[in-house]
Amino acid sequence: MMKILITGDSHTAALQRGLKALRAQGALREGVEVSVTPLGGGHVLPTPFWRDAGDHAEIIAPGYRAQFTRLPPQQPAPDVLGLCMPLWPMRILHRMAGEKLALADRIADHATVSKAVFRQLVQADQQHVLGLIDLFNRIRMPCVALSPPVLFADHKVLSRYPAAQALRIFDTYRAIMLTELAARDVPVIDLPPEARQADGFMRPDFRHDDPQDAHHANAAFGALMIRRLQDWAQDRAQDRAQDQASSTVRPA
Repeated sequence: MMKILITGDSHTAALQRGLKALRAQGALREGVEVSVTPLGGGHVLPTPFWRDAGDHAEIIAPGYRAQFTRLPPQQPAPDVLGLCMPLWPMRILHRMAGEKLALADRIADHATVSKAVFRQLVQADQQHVLGLIDLFNRIRMPCVALSPPVLFADHKVLSRYPAAQALRIFDTYRAIMLTELAARDVPVIDLPPEARQADGFMRPDFRHDDPQDAHHANAAFGALMIRRLQDWAQDRAQDRAQDQASSTVRPA
């Protein structure tokens, strides 16, 4: 039985709801036990929210300690940590919209930010998450990253920022982080292409049930991602079984 604990920002709520729906439908896979415990709001992630305690990360952000005092937790101990943290660009998008900055485009009344400077902004935004992943790698705690939704077409930021530029920021941020994760050998449970519309925005049927919330996804999105996580876990278990079988020395 592979035990996967998912934690992260507010987008874990959709995963939690999706997991509950799949459980009610009896649609969870055998051999994979998934649990979801949100860590807290994503606004804390760019801050020093943890401390290196050698064989674990001590969680020091007060708002996060209500959920975990350490990662990975001791009891119950997960086999894999699922992180819903590294692929959400909205903090940078809000900053660029507020400061009237544009990524590699000339937009009236906006200063242009180069791709190199933008990369530095992304790395600063995610430095503590990436540091946490580095710690997990050091202590050999397997982890996997789960993608939140991308931008919904009715998000309020689009009332004050060009849609094409917002999508460019989203996709460039994600591309930078996907490279950072690959460099750390972190698998990614990413959005399937059919989750996005032809224009690049998130499909509205995955939008949160609250009409005022154009930020988060719904239980259907959460169930989609949990199913993809289970597929990954089963493939990983099969690969490990095959590796173990091939390494077994058979008597002549």
